[in-house]
Amino acid sequence: MSRKAPILFLILTAVLALFGLGIYGLAAGSPGKEVSAMSETTLIIATDLHYLAPELTDHGTYFEDMVTDSDGKVMDYIEELTDAFLAEVIEAQPAALILSGDVSFNGARVSHEALAAKLRAVAEAGVPVLVMPGNHDLENSNAAAFRGDGFTRVGSVTAAEFATIYADCGFATALARDAASLSYMYEVSPGLRVLMLDVNTADSPNTVKPETLAWAEAQLADASLAGAKVVAVSHQNVFKHNSVIYSGYLIENADDLLALYKKNGVLVNLSGHLHCQHISHDDSCFYEIATSSLAVSPNQYGVLTLSDHEAAYATRITDVSAWAARQGMTDPNLLDFAAYSLDFFRCSGRDDTVRRMADDPDTRAAAEFFTELNVAYFSGRMDTVSADDPGFDILGGLGGFAGLYALSLREEAGLDSTKLTVRY
Repeated sequence: MSRKAPILFLILTAVLALFGLGIYGLAAGSPGKEVSAMSETTLIIATDLHYLAPELTDHGTYFEDMVTDSDGKVMDYIEELTDAFLAEVIEAQPAALILSGDVSFNGARVSHEALAAKLRAVAEAGVPVLVMPGNHDLENSNAAAFRGDGFTRVGSVTAAEFATIYADCGFATALARDAASLSYMYEVSPGLRVLMLDVNTADSPNTVKPETLAWAEAQLADASLAGAKVVAVSHQNVFKHNSVIYSGYLIENADDLLALYKKNGVLVNLSGHLHCQHISHDDSCFYEIATSSLAVSPNQYGVLTLSDHEAAYATRITDVSAWAARQGMTDPNLLDFAAYSLDFFRCSGRDDTVRRMADDPDTRAAAEFFTELNVAYFSGRMDTVSADDPGFDILGGLGGFAGLYALSLREEAGLDSTKLTVRY
């Protein structure tokens, strides 16, 4: 079976913003209010896993063409990647594992049930798991089983069914749940709470419903009275990150949500959906960390360590190769997974303009630069790119999407979005 596609351009499904280190001041507390002391606490955050149960594909022609022509998700090895990642989580023993949506590949019930079983094993190993839905997870008409040169539709799940399947992953043990969405507040410790904010309801997609916003405000007020700090989580984003691509990524009423978070001293918003690693902030230094898709090279996740006065975030790459070796596996792609995943990313998806450039000896170097620009952007390592690279001028002169996209990334050259420290 083919695991490669013709080279070159990965179709963008991500957003852009500026990154930097900064200070974010918490909202002033009530006079005399006792703030709960918070010992050093570590959270692991992963997103956009797009897990597909093994029984839903035979890796036939249709499936292979679909995934190699897509956005770089390593769907041929999603089972092994998931198991390797969860093994690392169990070994690390964080205070909680957060999965911020798109946990399934197009919302198939079978995939949700299989993943929930894996996550229950994590919880039984002593790590609480917090799950929320993304835009792919609920009532998805594209849920399918892939066989040979075609596919067959399979059942997806409703919001209520999602909460039942993942009952052991935050919903059953939540401090409070919202009646209008799958949002919930979870108490990690007396000094720390996590607000899992669902913006993917069937009747108000990509929007915080008014009832949910009021519920969140009450929950934040309760946390303040208890002297607890709050980390917020959403699937979509609270910032418009890119002047070219933002529709469907930015929460429709993000301004209302940001005002609420800043008023109540929320430490940071954790999100996904972009598939690229990116950190953004506004003029008041409120930060959003969008962790890249676990399914896309470099297959990384976030580690957030909090204390009374500081939050430190850094990415960590899942070591699939070490896990595979311990399992006695012999597949060379698994034993050198980082190289396989990166090569797959470079070869996935194509843009006609850039593909033609790759075929022309005079413009081949610019096409190769475009591919490596995607690698840097999706991994969060734009510090490996120089804004003075002539490739930007060549690509910008193309016009169209490729040119606009390249020029938007030029503004971010030199920035590292894989780490952040916020003091409060």
